[in-house]
Amino acid sequence: MKHIQLAIIFATTLLVSGCWRTNEPSPKDDIDMMSLSAKKVDNTVTLSIEALTFKGSVGFLSTTFEQAEIWIGEENSGTNNMKLAYTTSDKTIRLDNLKPETVYYVSAKGIKKGAKTDFSKPIMFITRSIKPVETLLELSSGFYMKSSTNTPYMAYTDNKTNELVLLNWKDKSKKILYKNTTGKSYLVRGFYSDGNRILLETSRNGERAFEYYDITAQAFGTIEIPATARVWNYAFSPDQTKMAYTDYAKQGLYIYDVNTKENKQFSGDFFYEFDWSNDGTSIIQLRNKPNAVDNTKEIVSYNIADASKNATHLFEWPNSLQWVSFSPKQDYIMFGSNIANSSDLWIYEIKTKKIWQMSDVGNFGWIGDKEFFVGSLKNDKETTWKVDKYIMP
Repeated sequence: MKHIQLAIIFATTLLVSGCWRTNEPSPKDDIDMMSLSAKKVDNTVTLSIEALTFKGSVGFLSTTFEQAEIWIGEENSGTNNMKLAYTTSDKTIRLDNLKPETVYYVSAKGIKKGAKTDFSKPIMFITRSIKPVETLLELSSGFYMKSSTNTPYMAYTDNKTNELVLLNWKDKSKKILYKNTTGKSYLVRGFYSDGNRILLETSRNGERAFEYYDITAQAFGTIEIPATARVWNYAFSPDQTKMAYTDYAKQGLYIYDVNTKENKQFSGDFFYEFDWSNDGTSIIQLRNKPNAVDNTKEIVSYNIADASKNATHLFEWPNSLQWVSFSPKQDYIMFGSNIANSSDLWIYEIKTKKIWQMSDVGNFGWIGDKEFFVGSLKNDKETTWKVDKYIMP
């Protein structure tokens, strides 16, 4: 699946005009809805509270509130049995007296000019934490990094210098593989299962194209794809011998064999986010759960040798679910979700059904069976990125 940075930068242009000024919120504005977000760092959970007013074509804008009621419920009680826990006039509060390793649901009601709003959309967070065991690297700029699970290699394109970079997190060595230009550039899309070749996306004649870099041979190579394919979403098998892809001009999922050049349709259904299982025998799909009455997402797998193409249910989640990554032995699922109304990393242990949550994550990936890396800003005042190593308990 496409695995992109969780940290998203929003660029907003404000047009200073008489028309814009009439839409600017004021203390007199009513509250049309409340919004909450939870930021979790180690064992500390900070709640941000926002009141919103609707301004016609502009949409929702922040406004003031006199007080906010914070309602909290635990996992067993769910969103229907939340209790009033705090009444505050602050926009940010630290939640105290939380139980360890507990799932919480939180909602808010705003109070202004004697009127009380409906509940805000509930958010969820969990107090179970995991801490880094060491800092592997520090980088001076942002990055979109991929890692190998069999070698200590990481690769990324530097967003300042536009260089294609190979790192070794064990010996801390760094090598510039290519200086991207306006004529040609590379995006890192992953490592081959042997850990010694990097899968790269580039473009050719205005269409997606693929190459690899052989670390041992120190050379680039071309990956041939069907000449008529207009590749939209795609995923290469772990050994890079097969490419599952969707086509801009066709419906369905196709599988192309890089060695035999066989290209055939696997399914006529719509596929958007998908990947290969770690053993290369199945396609894993992220989709909306059929017949669900809410926003539930699910992960299913299809054995590519099974002509019936029956989906096997693996996991589901009650909110957004993106950038899914299975650990090498498929003991854990790592994914991004904004169920806490913030860009968080979540890790789910399949056997025990335990969940871990981490906020302020920029990039992540597996580097071993239980080991993974997380990239994040060193602190709020710096632009230095650090890459920390974590080990699942």
